[in-house]
Amino acid sequence: MAPKIAALVVTYNRKDLLRETLKAILMQTFSINTLFVINNASTDGTDKVLEEYKEKYSDKIKIVNLEENLGGAGGFNYGIHYIYNTFKYDWIWLMDDDAVPAENALETLFTYYNNLPKKKQNKIGVLQNKRVLDRKWFDENNGKYFPLKAKKRWAGTFVGYLIKTEVVGKIGFPEKEFFIYSDDVEYTLRVRKMGYKTLTIFGSYIYHPTWTTQWDYIFKKRKIKIPGWKIYYVFRNPFLIYKNNEMIKFFLKIFFKFDALIWKRIDPKLYPFALKGLKDGLNGIGGKVIKPGQKDIKEVSK
Repeated sequence: MAPKIAALVVTYNRKDLLRETLKAILMQTFSINTLFVINNASTDGTDKVLEEYKEKYSDKIKIVNLEENLGGAGGFNYGIHYIYNTFKYDWIWLMDDDAVPAENALETLFTYYNNLPKKKQNKIGVLQNKRVLDRKWFDENNGKYFPLKAKKRWAGTFVGYLIKTEVVGKIGFPEKEFFIYSDDVEYTLRVRKMGYKTLTIFGSYIYHPTWTTQWDYIFKKRKIKIPGWKIYYVFRNPFLIYKNNEMIKFFLKIFFKFDALIWKRIDPKLYPFALKGLKDGLNGIGGKVIKPGQKDIKEVSK
C-alpha cells in the first residue's frame, strides 16, 4: 500500500519564491496526499497567493494563517503539531519557502527506501534530499535520474526533510524557542539519539540558495546578503542546542568570538548583533528577541 505523505511549507514574506516552491511540490512525479502551508503572518500579499492555489488545488492544499510570525522554528513546530495531532500520515516532507525540489525528488527518495530490506527500512528516521546551490545545473538536470547513493547525515536541514511520523511520535516537535536557524540541527540530533538513521540521498536533488558568507566576501569580494537580525540567531542558537554541555559551550564561545571579529571587519553594523547573540546564547535566552527586519540593536527591549 502506498504511504500517505504530507508536505509542510513554512512561509514568511516571500510570495514570489513561494509560488515556485508550491508548484514544484504539487507537480512531483510521486504525488503527495496533502500540502500544508503555514503562513507566518506575512504582510506582502502571501495570503492572496495561497488563496489562488487553494482555489486551484482545493483537494490538495490546507492553509494555516498565523496571527504572529513565529519564525521558521515556531512555524515547523506548529505545522508538525497540527499534522500529527489532526491527521494520519506516514511521512512528513518539510520545506522552506525558497526551496525547489526536482520534479522526481520525492520519487527518488522512495525508490531508495523501497529497495531496502525491511530491517534496514525500520532503522531509517529521516531521508534528506541533496541540496544543490547551482541553479543552472539544477535546471539542466531537473527530472533526470541518477544513481542513488546514501550518506549518513549528522545534522539535517528542513529543506527536503522527509521524516516518519512514528519518529515524530517518539521525539516530539522542533523547539520553537530557536525562532530561526539550528532548530533542524537540534531536531536531527534527537532523531539520531533515538537510534534512527538520517540519510542524505545523492541523486534526489533540491535547489536551495544560500546567503553570501564572510568567506565569500573576504576571498571572492562578494556583497554580504545576510542582515544583522539574522546574524543574531546564527550566533545565539548553537548555544541553545548544547545548553547542558559546558565543554561544547566553551569551544563555541571561542569560535564565535573570533567569528564576530570577522563580521566586524566586513560590516561594523553587524557586529553588535553578533555580540548580542553570543551573550544571549551563553545566558540561555531563547525565543524571538530580534524582530525580522530590525536594523538597530538598540531596539531590543530585553
